[in-house]
Amino acid sequence: MKTIKTTVAITALFAVLMTTTLSLSVGLQAPVHAQDHGAHHDHSGHAHALQSNGQQSAANGGLFTQTQAQEYTCSMHPNFRSTDPNDRCPICGMELIPVAAGGSDDDDDVTRIEFSGRSLALLGLQTEPVRDGLAQYELRLTGQLDYDERGLTSISAWTSGRIERLFVNYEGARVAQGEPLIELYSPELLVAQQELLQALRLSNRQGPAFVQEGHQQTQRAARERLRLLGMTTEQIDALIERGEAQERVVIHAPSSGLVTTRAVSQGDYVNTGDMLLAIADSNKLWLVLDVFERDVNHFVVGDSVQLQLSLGHRSAREVSGTIVSMAPRIDDERRTRGVRIALDADDLVAAAGGFVRATLQLQREGVLTIPASAPLITGKRAVVYVQEEADSGAFAAREVELGGRYGDRYEVLSGLSADELVVSRGAFRIDSELQLRGRPSMMAPQGGGATGHEHHGGSAGTTDEHAEHAAASSAAVEFDSTVDASAVFAAYHQMWAALHSDGLAAWQQAATEFHDAVEAVTWPSALATQHEQLTTGAGHAHHVDRISVARDQFYAHSQAMITLAEAGYHHGDLHLMFCPMARRGEGAYWLQEQDELLNPYFGSRMLRCGDHMGVLSGGNH
Repeated sequence: MKTIKTTVAITALFAVLMTTTLSLSVGLQAPVHAQDHGAHHDHSGHAHALQSNGQQSAANGGLFTQTQAQEYTCSMHPNFRSTDPNDRCPICGMELIPVAAGGSDDDDDVTRIEFSGRSLALLGLQTEPVRDGLAQYELRLTGQLDYDERGLTSISAWTSGRIERLFVNYEGARVAQGEPLIELYSPELLVAQQELLQALRLSNRQGPAFVQEGHQQTQRAARERLRLLGMTTEQIDALIERGEAQERVVIHAPSSGLVTTRAVSQGDYVNTGDMLLAIADSNKLWLVLDVFERDVNHFVVGDSVQLQLSLGHRSAREVSGTIVSMAPRIDDERRTRGVRIALDADDLVAAAGGFVRATLQLQREGVLTIPASAPLITGKRAVVYVQEEADSGAFAAREVELGGRYGDRYEVLSGLSADELVVSRGAFRIDSELQLRGRPSMMAPQGGGATGHEHHGGSAGTTDEHAEHAAASSAAVEFDSTVDASAVFAAYHQMWAALHSDGLAAWQQAATEFHDAVEAVTWPSALATQHEQLTTGAGHAHHVDRISVARDQFYAHSQAMITLAEAGYHHGDLHLMFCPMARRGEGAYWLQEQDELLNPYFGSRMLRCGDHMGVLSGGNH
């Protein structure tokens, strides 16, 4: 009983203390509430008096002002955010970069974004002015010399008979117009000659007018028959003057040129219509060039061109010509179009059929151009990012219309003015930030973030920014002229072709060649990371029995290849492609030589899934 009384007393004392404390608290806050709410005792807003983390609001006279913490993100996976600058991306392990400051989501210009000075420095953006002036480009092509089809002459047998003699008995012989070529014995031709001589004798006899008229008609018919059998007017006149038919007739060259085909031999019997010889005009030659579709717009039928030709080991020589025609369509495999140029170089006719290297100097005055690395290009649109002022952190997206390409620069038809500053490196980072803010961007023209490929029913989820990761990596790697990676790139393209065609066996062969090419290169220490990525799966390609494994290895290889391409270890242009559906929705990039997207991560399942992200120009070293 004594214990119970003690417990009750303690409980009562505790209740008194709690009541007193609560009263003091209410008393202290009462003036504030009386000031804010008057006589109404509505306590629903009491929470505004205290800030989170125990900090009192400056508006309420507190000592501390709450500020928004700086956020950091991964340039490769910008959907990841952290307030710790020393944190790393949990997906790829990369160091983080500051998220852009300023440019609130309430800005009127939804395509504008602004970076702080420190963010701008870490992003590593590069800008170049829009040029207005001379656009020039040295276009290097391959082609083949061929005879001008308009100067080809085929000599056929106009009557049956036997080849008694060949005056030209080998291909490649030069002949002059009127020179004898073939002596032909023809019974049919002999009979036709006799008919003409008989008609002439009859027409010389005296008789009624109607009879004479009949003889004249017979004479004219006989002459026409001889002409149809291949005799010239001069030969027919010689026959009339001679008054005696000949068993053999000589066929003469109708034009000067080279004998390209000899279809008969001496003693052969031929029928009417059989081809005997073919002659090509030695003064007419065609150069058929294989022009990539991106360069076709530089060629116009009827234009005159000056070019340097290299044939075999011969030194280059300058020739002129006229564009006479273009192939009706682009080759599906090589993505080239044949351009025929009539050359003014008769001494090259002997080289017909040979492959040549041609160099054309293309140039135009008064052309606006930007670096080829500046525009972000999809199949339908091109976007560049314009810096508002030099050294400022403000950039705005600008949709532009591009024209032809001149080397490492694009012609700008509309959307930019001379001297404006465009981002030539790092545009992907700016675009990803716009996506994260739900604003219009290259990947999401309507805003709301990158939507991925809605026609596949997917969502981008995270935006894989490996292209910018590669750019950052290549910036720290200097081009080494001792490294020849051409064989590595060639084998990489073979692996890509095998994967988008779902060819596991073809990939095994290409992967083996790829690793052999990698092994043959002496890699500098600056490329140690890329070398490690390139050796993924080395020595085991023939053991891979699932194409999904091959595609995983291709992803690792692509990471290194993009870095090498950014640093300029390739020649020509490479197209950077991205598929947000690859690697189980994480997204993946790859390189290909042609601009028609063919997805190596899905093959026939989703061959066209992806986006064209830009062009990497090489061959500048």
